[in-house]
Amino acid sequence: MGVLSLIAGVICIVISLFIFIPSIKKADSTKEKWSEFFDFVLDPFTGLTALFYLGLLLMLYGLFRISSLL
Repeated sequence: MGVLSLIAGVICIVISLFIFIPSIKKADSTKEKWSEFFDFVLDPFTGLTALFYLGLLLMLYGLFRISSLL
């Protein structure tokens, strides 16, 4: 179950980053790029940011499960 959680977590993170990176590339100035980054990180309950955080939680659970802490 731990390995499956790790794989699912990586998939969730990769999907969310594939959609996040083009929005960063579209931003012209550094200020706009930081704005896009903070919109992605600080708005956890909308869109793909939730998928990113879900991926992090799945990976953390998988690592704990593999190391027999849970």
